[in-house]
Amino acid sequence: MITALKRAWANFRGFDLDGSTVPPMDGPLRPNAKLDAMPVLLELGEPDNLVGADGKIWCSQGDELLTLSLSSSADGAQRLDVTERRSLVAPITAMATTAGVLAIAVEGEGIVVDKSGTEQFITPQGMPKSCITAMAFGDAETLYVAVGSAHNAAGEWKRDLMTKSASGSVWRMGLKDGNARQIAGDLAFPAGIAVSGETIFVSEAWWHRVRAINAKGRDEGFALAALPAYPGRIAPSASGGFWLAMFAPRNPLVEFVLKENAYRTRMVDTIDPAYWIAPSLLAGSSFLEPIQGGTRKKLNMLKPWSPSFSTGLVVRCDGRMGMLRSYHSRADGTVHGVTSLYEHGGMLLAGAKGSGKIVAIEESTEQAAA
Repeated sequence: MITALKRAWANFRGFDLDGSTVPPMDGPLRPNAKLDAMPVLLELGEPDNLVGADGKIWCSQGDELLTLSLSSSADGAQRLDVTERRSLVAPITAMATTAGVLAIAVEGEGIVVDKSGTEQFITPQGMPKSCITAMAFGDAETLYVAVGSAHNAAGEWKRDLMTKSASGSVWRMGLKDGNARQIAGDLAFPAGIAVSGETIFVSEAWWHRVRAINAKGRDEGFALAALPAYPGRIAPSASGGFWLAMFAPRNPLVEFVLKENAYRTRMVDTIDPAYWIAPSLLAGSSFLEPIQGGTRKKLNMLKPWSPSFSTGLVVRCDGRMGMLRSYHSRADGTVHGVTSLYEHGGMLLAGAKGSGKIVAIEESTEQAAA
């Protein structure tokens, strides 16, 4: 009786008893259109896993490893050129670099470690190999690995969210012996990882937060929480602090569907994942997608303020992951689904996998550290 009265009063006053309200984009996350204003250095199908070291830049596209070169056109504009392509046996799901070492996670296979041209293939015992989402070097011989899910492959991230999985983990792997030890488990799709001294920052996408742990896995609390978007990969900045990619926005409709178990289960079982009520790296490409009616469009024009399943969002953070500023591509923008970041020569390269672009955020490191 008490519960029924509370719910009736909440419905009358507009309270949210189910917790499906999404926090607003405010403060450092105040919306803007800065990402769309940034120069496009390269257009690819689905650029992902931007990394670099010793003046070299790499990214992945499906099962291809691409070597990139930064150059200038005749008018002085900078651009990226693909100088080398190499195909692997399966899609590349994560990459990490340090001086002279490149680590490549191959879906379902393991990790390829390239040390100055000499390759070593590692298949860590006990570690799920189909959903390695991010990696970061602690030192030249220690690699920290984020596994998004023990049940779903990396490409099935929508299924992992809509089945409410929390089977992710973080592992510490030695490159000399290939031994791996789990230091954190039961995580909700850890999609990004970064090492700062004795602290490891891990982004938990489905719980909308970035948590801090130490090298032994002891929880040190939440660096960020209650985020209005799904946090992904974390890249260090040369001037200190980090860059954080948020690959998709949270949506009140998605939050509601996650609480409607019968509807959600039937949707997952009977509908193509491309048309689920779920976040996306790039939405609006098909009329079969949800809510394509007047709530999103008027006179065939997408409303910039409309509910969106995809956006572009990059956040500049300090050394403890406190947010400083952000760069957005709104619902009607063209730089959606940013999944990877790499700072090169004071310029941030942002890979928008959804839109198929690599853009340059031209902000001096002195300004970014302010």
